[in-house]
Amino acid sequence: MRATWTFESGSEQCIASADAGTASVRVTVRRHAAVELLVSLAQVAPASAVSLHFSGPTGDWQVQARRSAARTLGVTLGTDNTALSRVLVLLSGGTFDVGPPERPIASFVIAPSDARGQAWFDCARGMML
Repeated sequence: MRATWTFESGSEQCIASADAGTASVRVTVRRHAAVELLVSLAQVAPASAVSLHFSGPTGDWQVQARRSAARTLGVTLGTDNTALSRVLVLLSGGTFDVGPPERPIASFVIAPSDARGQAWFDCARGMML
């Protein structure tokens, strides 16, 4: 699935969403709170923990997510520079696999963000201070 970015920046939260039709990868950064990553799927999400793996030109990372709603997986990335660096790598574009990379449940090809992504990242970094 090809995904493109949309961004919202506000005084209390910053939201970046890579949308691919009925599925999406959404990052929410709130003031003094952990970075949240939600993956909305076209199908029902597995009940057990699922690996989320991102690989792109600026790096790769993997985390475990749990079902938070019927078609949604969620994970908190933390409140530190590691969380922000994962978000920055995600904004650079690449492949985001839900489930094992060799047999993903869903696979997103996320386009690199542009200047809007950099402006959004500045908002996100400001929330973490």
